[in-house]
Amino acid sequence: MELGRTNYEKARKLGIKTVNQYKSNGWNAHVPSLDAILSRESIVSEVNLGLTEIPIKKIKGTRTNARRNAFAPDFMPILGPSTEFAAKWVYLYEAHVEEGIREPIKVYEYLNWYYVEEGNKRVSVLSYSEAILISAYVTRLIPRYDKEDKTIVIYYEFLEFYKNHQINYLWFTEVGSFVKMHKIIEKYDWHQEEKKGDLRSIYYQFKTLYKKLGGDQIPITTGDAFLQYLDVYPYREGIVEVLEENLKSLWAELEIIGSSNKYERELSPSELEKKPLFFGLTNLPFAMKEAKIAFLHAKSKDSSAWTYGHEIGRLHLENVMGDSVTTTCINNVPEDEQAYDYLKAAAEEDYDIIFTTSPTFIHETLKASLAYEQVKFLNCSESLSYRHFRTYFGRIFEPNFLVGMIAGAMSKTNQLGYVVTYPIPEVISSINAYALGARFLNPFAEVFVKWVDDTTASCEDACYKIDEQLMDMGVDIICHQESTDLKTSLNHSGIYFADELRKGQKPICLASPHWHWGVFYEKIVRNIMSGNYNKISGLLGNNERAISYWWGMDAGVVDIMYSESKLPEPLINSVTFMKKMITDGVYHPFTGPLYNQKKELMVETGTHISNEAILDMNWFVDGVNGSIPSINAKEQNHKLLELFSVKKKY
Repeated sequence: MELGRTNYEKARKLGIKTVNQYKSNGWNAHVPSLDAILSRESIVSEVNLGLTEIPIKKIKGTRTNARRNAFAPDFMPILGPSTEFAAKWVYLYEAHVEEGIREPIKVYEYLNWYYVEEGNKRVSVLSYSEAILISAYVTRLIPRYDKEDKTIVIYYEFLEFYKNHQINYLWFTEVGSFVKMHKIIEKYDWHQEEKKGDLRSIYYQFKTLYKKLGGDQIPITTGDAFLQYLDVYPYREGIVEVLEENLKSLWAELEIIGSSNKYERELSPSELEKKPLFFGLTNLPFAMKEAKIAFLHAKSKDSSAWTYGHEIGRLHLENVMGDSVTTTCINNVPEDEQAYDYLKAAAEEDYDIIFTTSPTFIHETLKASLAYEQVKFLNCSESLSYRHFRTYFGRIFEPNFLVGMIAGAMSKTNQLGYVVTYPIPEVISSINAYALGARFLNPFAEVFVKWVDDTTASCEDACYKIDEQLMDMGVDIICHQESTDLKTSLNHSGIYFADELRKGQKPICLASPHWHWGVFYEKIVRNIMSGNYNKISGLLGNNERAISYWWGMDAGVVDIMYSESKLPEPLINSVTFMKKMITDGVYHPFTGPLYNQKKELMVETGTHISNEAILDMNWFVDGVNGSIPSINAKEQNHKLLELFSVKKKY
């Protein structure tokens, strides 16, 4: 028994050390008890999962208070060596060394953590022995659903995930992550019985290395880090051989995910970016006299209105900067892992700056920026940011508010239609701004939202039928959201008199939001070539921050276009006045009080919604009729939706 007693003392020392650390931080120095944190009223169901293997690291505490004082928070023993408890621990340890602990424990699972009802000492011995798994009879306690509680929303996603895959060792801290992991498992056939072990093996090798490199210091779960890794470095045979090298390259981005204070969103071109910080700064070595610039597009200008707009921006850049820049466009880049090959080729052709103009290229852009640090990469997207490259987008909801003003004022029936494609926050905020603008001048205005899939060949007919439905409802002004496909009826972006949208007619656009990508590209490229792009951040001590440009009408990158011949002069004057109010920062389109469709107050009077809430918007304001479809109601393998769709349980 000497071996057991010696190891009990070692385990006890570890336990006492942990207790002292917890006490010095003012934390509870014993394992938590489920009874102490759970009210029976909050549990809606108990499910017997039977016998299964559970990760020892996910055993959080005890079922009752009875034995919790015998253990440190990490289940190391802390009672004296002469106690009966110590003698039983020693016996169990000797048995484990000789033949292994085989008798399953009994646990309750709550929010994917386990609480021991029978077998606390077995857990302690195996934890000390650095075992990974333990057999357990598991009873799952399912809490009442609460859409306002993020942890419970994630847990319900986990329940669906577990039903499909019986995987309990992964946990994520963001809504939608279990959905994403489900798709990855399907992609690599890890749901097949003969391949389930592959995922477990890869994950635990990743986990071991992640912890070794200091993952415990980053406030995200190992699952969060693993998912981000697979986004950037898709699974390949031989992944283990490059795992450490890739993970080290990605490390700074994982720190960004876990650190809210290392993130910066620039709302307008700052004075620092407009001119050098010190006299003569542009003559320093990091300033550029010439730049070679590549634009990577998902489609071509002939097939996509979105690409066409960016191409106008590229040509503007050539026109205003002359011989100081050389640009090229690369069209029809696949919106999947193959995009990295195009980025790699451009980087190796010595391009100084590479713009990827679709949000779907976000992860491939990150991978390229990690591999080619001498190149400045920028991706056109609004809700994700990284340290190794920058993102850029416009506050398109601002001109949509003005377009809504015109629609509300010009409508005779007070019924407005809005035909839209993608259920992503950018679109939701634009619809809401449009509705608020309409009600700004016409408090009786109602907006009816209809969704159409612009990825299908029948989109034009579907759009026409939706227009007809809206007309039958009494709608007299219809807004078409801009489409990525020029061949669809959504090519008519902006607002129109409904009766002009009938087949065979050429409608006249009353007003539409407009992108000035050329202004964007000129400002960004001048900033890079002046040497201010990275230097300024470094001088101010924030070179570790992730930077995203999210500019608005005040920067000239988004605006409104309207028909002067169709609109009355007083209305034009009102729109011009409100545009100035918004650009001067005097008025915000999302100024409270704002209510959702259920008449619940979302924004208080005298305040306006935060930028982050706009970027994550997943609700409609009062006055909008319609619902936001889940991703399953749209194209299943549409990367834009998978990345940015409003998060709902699949």
